[in-house]
Amino acid sequence: MRYRGVVPAVLFCGLSFVWSCAQPASISGSDETGGSAGQSSGTGGSTTGSGDSSATGGAPATGDSTGQGGSVAPTGAGGSSATGGATATGGRSETGGATATGGAPATGGTPANGGTGQGGSPATGSGATGDSSGTSTGVHTGRGTGGSSGTSTGGSAGSSVGGSAGSGTGGSVTSTGGTGGSSSTGSGGSGSTSSTAAGTIVPLYTDPSDSSWNAIITAAVAHPTVHVVAIVNPSDGPGPSKDSGYTSGIAALQAANIEVIGYVATGYGSHSIASMESEIDQWKAFYPTLQGIFFDEQSNSTSDVAHYQTLSQYAKSVGLAYTVGNPGTDVPAAYIGAVDTMLIYESNGVPSISSLSQWSSYAPSNFGVIPYAVSAMDTTFVQQARKYVEYIYLTNDDLPNPWDSLTAYFSTLLTALE
Repeated sequence: MRYRGVVPAVLFCGLSFVWSCAQPASISGSDETGGSAGQSSGTGGSTTGSGDSSATGGAPATGDSTGQGGSVAPTGAGGSSATGGATATGGRSETGGATATGGAPATGGTPANGGTGQGGSPATGSGATGDSSGTSTGVHTGRGTGGSSGTSTGGSAGSSVGGSAGSGTGGSVTSTGGTGGSSSTGSGGSGSTSSTAAGTIVPLYTDPSDSSWNAIITAAVAHPTVHVVAIVNPSDGPGPSKDSGYTSGIAALQAANIEVIGYVATGYGSHSIASMESEIDQWKAFYPTLQGIFFDEQSNSTSDVAHYQTLSQYAKSVGLAYTVGNPGTDVPAAYIGAVDTMLIYESNGVPSISSLSQWSSYAPSNFGVIPYAVSAMDTTFVQQARKYVEYIYLTNDDLPNPWDSLTAYFSTLLTALE
């Protein structure tokens, strides 16, 4: 779908005619440690366990065989000093934030044994992890991470809640344990934002001075849970030199959490690997903050799968992490995974839901559609299609260049994608 200026192209099914058409910001937790301000009631004895620095779960507050969770519980207590958490985490230390500490070492007693049951099964806070790998993506590629740099899963290896096997929990922590991210709760959640929002990939083939750039920014800010990807295209690719307008324009898009990727035409597999890698290098040199590459004119021939795998891997190797291909029509299943996302429909009017449902055995993030000449927002289509494709862009614009404006109902589209 090549159009920068007005350049005709033929793409569709088989001879897919595609105009150059056309990705996740992390959210840290609030560093709620479940300590001084993070626990709700967590009692383990006659007095309410505050989960604070003294964190007594009751007078001696038995939490197991002889009880744990008291401040100096007797023999068999939850750890050598059997506190409800050495620094009183009120449960697991999960913030879902960047460092995710819920107390200095986030232990539930020095060795944190609650008699026979050690310091929390893993310690519950109430069960929400910040995501063991710390990525916890709320939406593709790290939007809304529950812990961007390795969140604690409840106080490293088993923070004690004062003896999970005991009858008195010494602060079993009915607190939310800290939200796993600003929009996810720690009450049994996974620590990620668990957003169900879909996304949109927009062929933003206008100049940065065009009003469409401000319009897409305004809409994206108003709908922060939707993953908005903008394909920029100075000159059917990066152009011969850096353009200061694009430098500032890309920065403005990214400030609104819009993922920006650069256009490359691949000639349906006919352009050499070397020439394509050279264009990718130009994109990276001219616009270092760019986040990915858009491979337009993608072949749908099985014999070209390796070609696109090589291009995608090269883009990633130079720091352009998100790759999108545009065959504009269905492709053999062998292409799944060759790039991160493929636009499997680019035509006038919306595709049938049955044609999209054939991909139901694959993750929707593999696919996107970009119908044009859709005169009015079709909410019903969006609601049904997002079961099978994650990225949906509809526009009322039409030939000869459907991508020289932003759809008139873009904000309404984002509402439907939330």
